Amino acid sequence: MNNYSNHFLIAMPHMTDGIFRQGLVYLCDHDGTGAMGLMINKPMMTDKVEDILKQTQLDKANPHPHVYFGGPVRIEQGLFLHDHSYTIDGTVAISDDISLTVNPGIIDDILYGKGPRNFQFTLGYSGWDAGQLEREIENGDWLVMPAIPGFIFKTPDSKKWKTAASHFGIDILDFSGPSGMA
Repeated sequence: MNNYSNHFLIAMPHMTDGIFRQGLVYLCDHDGTGAMGLMINKPMMTDKVEDILKQTQLDKANPHPHVYFGGPVRIEQGLFLHDHSYTIDGTVAISDDISLTVNPGIIDDILYGKGPRNFQFTLGYSGWDAGQLEREIENGDWLVMPAIPGFIFKTPDSKKWKTAASHFGIDILDFSGPSGMA
């Protein structure tokens, strides 16, 4: 089994459900028990974002961060994907460049200028049971590529999906459906 931790999952165009359509998932963990990742290109576009920022006190941050939809699992849970410049109890290093923190103490550190330089605040995550992600990859639902340092925080959200796919040397919009087996 390939371990796809610290890889991007690029949703193929035939995935038209509202959750993963043109989604780009950063895989934080992948092993024999399943996989967990965060959608990194879907900031929430809802009038509740201001309420979320107030409830978390992130409305005091300057500038206000986006609130991202990380996936449909545990949508009430806040997670911070951030650069490796910051650690606190409970921070998990995903790679030499990216870490994940669920400890709410990160919020105070962000507000007082002691937090990570680059971060995404995400609600929920994307999860797969054992073997599920592998089946979806075999089905042609996802392109998989190693994560690119800096890409998560420096590439505009509206360009992430297509830009990531272009690293394969393809225009992902040229693909329209799942591939079959001959």
